[in-house]
Amino acid sequence: MNGRQEQEIGPQYSQDNAFKAAARLHQSQYRARVLNVDFNQYGNRLTDGDARRLLNYYDGLNVRESLRSRYPVYSKERDGDMLRSEHIPFNMFAPFRSDFELARQCFRRAFALDIQKVLRIEFEYPPEPKEKYLNDNTAFDTYVEYWNERHEKAGIGIEVKYSETAYTMGKTEGRRVQDPESRYWRVTKAAGIFRDDREKEVLLPTDSMRQIWRNHLLGLAMLQTEDIKEFTSIIVHPQGNPHFLKVLPEYQAILLPSSRHSVQGVTYETFIDAIDGKGEILQWQAFLKARYLVRE
Repeated sequence: MNGRQEQEIGPQYSQDNAFKAAARLHQSQYRARVLNVDFNQYGNRLTDGDARRLLNYYDGLNVRESLRSRYPVYSKERDGDMLRSEHIPFNMFAPFRSDFELARQCFRRAFALDIQKVLRIEFEYPPEPKEKYLNDNTAFDTYVEYWNERHEKAGIGIEVKYSETAYTMGKTEGRRVQDPESRYWRVTKAAGIFRDDREKEVLLPTDSMRQIWRNHLLGLAMLQTEDIKEFTSIIVHPQGNPHFLKVLPEYQAILLPSSRHSVQGVTYETFIDAIDGKGEILQWQAFLKARYLVRE
């Protein structure tokens, strides 16, 4: 025996759906057995002290430095809740900022894009000024800019999800999605890549599709302002989350066949397996598998 006292798994939440319950338990077990620290209210939540020590983040490869560069101020929800997805882009993508060639190779494999050179990687990125684009607070969890095979500047807008599903909209967003003359609908119509039928007007504003639509629209607005020449919107999600397995094909079906590749779903399992490296890269890959891949 090593004398280490195992921490309690901690309380779970009875109203979780099947995948969220499994993910919450997985994060609770990781906190107790790997981090070996106490919980706050639920088993998946770190105490304030441990959250401020950035135990929610990988310790190495520029992860914590990238977090604090983007968010200098502590957030209890982002830094303390191991189940919420806000912290995951840093753990999953920050190491690539130190090695763009590693990023190029991984993204080519995971996203099936002809990436010639990665130019930059940003977190929680809204192109500015916002009035030029959607004039709202939409931002990419991770934004990758690169040269494509035609030596044109292209962009990837990545949204990272974990246990999330649909979400209800607020009043301001509600007005925008119901107004046929709003920036949302003007960008949608100008894109010329959606089917020209009534179905898209019914489905795109729904709770299930709206966030996928908004993130896609932000990239389409960047195309229309000629910031970039090509854009791909990617949702990275666990294989076990049934919401995205269902709604992403439904969203793609609203697009013209020639444009369906511009919105993709990529599972955690596929993305993590696409990482190829040695030494600490392999340690980081093992961390991602242990931390986020859930067995229900």
